[in-house]
Amino acid sequence: MVSISTRGGKNPFGMRSCAALTISAIMLTIGLANADKIDTPIPCGNTSDCRSMLTLPRDAFCKDGYCMCPNVDNGIKNCSSIHALMHENKVPGPLVYRTCKHDQDCKFEGGFCNNTISQCDCLKDYVSSKNKQHCVKKAHSIGASCTDENQCLSFLANTTCENNKCVCISGYHYVDNACWRTAGYERPCTKNQECSHIEGVICTDMKCGCAIGTVLNSDGKRCLIAAEKIQNECTESVQCTATFENSLCLDNMCQCESDYHYEHDLTRCFPNKAIDDECANNYECYQPEDYEENNLPIKSMMCEANRCTCAENYVRQDNKCISAGSSSLGTSIIVSVITLLCSTLFL
Repeated sequence: MVSISTRGGKNPFGMRSCAALTISAIMLTIGLANADKIDTPIPCGNTSDCRSMLTLPRDAFCKDGYCMCPNVDNGIKNCSSIHALMHENKVPGPLVYRTCKHDQDCKFEGGFCNNTISQCDCLKDYVSSKNKQHCVKKAHSIGASCTDENQCLSFLANTTCENNKCVCISGYHYVDNACWRTAGYERPCTKNQECSHIEGVICTDMKCGCAIGTVLNSDGKRCLIAAEKIQNECTESVQCTATFENSLCLDNMCQCESDYHYEHDLTRCFPNKAIDDECANNYECYQPEDYEENNLPIKSMMCEANRCTCAENYVRQDNKCISAGSSSLGTSIIVSVITLLCSTLFL
């Protein structure tokens, strides 16, 4: 063994060894710094080896024992750690359903490695986000809080996330625990639910409409009971006009419009025509006194030659028709009074 003297506390090789180590460290540092610039091929046994690497593109494949990747010139080249890193940074693929071997390969909210299919999957009660970058909690009811539409679609079709709430998509409405297509009034339909956004409307004869005996109200939001008789209760005039033309709802009762009167025989409202007015039928000729005390009024006027005139056994007095019997009685009384006065004067 060679003995090295260390007298005086000095190592004859100390300075040289220190310098050599320093140079080696510098070279190693430079080498490590430039190692990431070396385009080292990635070995493989088959294409699945390449595609199981999360940092390689999905269209990588195995050729001649090395992973091949497409390049920017639409050609192919050996995949490398540099290429894989660029792909990961610039073209991030979906994380959910990506090939995996361990849970650490699926490090995103609600994710785990499903070893049955060797893919990243979502935990129970979670669903993949729309962009497949993470998992989100499933929603369980309409109106539930959400940040992604897949939360809503996980429990109900035809839904979306709007203003952080699960709602039916445009053109659909919620009824009977589902989002149904919205069919407008008198528009084609196949199910009652398509019409039910309007209260009381059903699908009949393949069109949305109110049930028999009801009528759509003025704002088109519900069906109301149509009046069967004049003077039936009402809240809107459409309940009256559905049955009686020229009627309205006044004081919560169906009545004929102003300047119209009701004829029981024909269950209709007719215009009021006075004596000498043009007319089309007897029902138009109207005298208020005929309707004041009787549900079945007398008819003191008639339509003759398209003019309202006094009916048979009625005579005209000013602009009214009165009973001819009443007129004769009045004349008889007047004559009797005059006769009595005259006889008294000459006594």
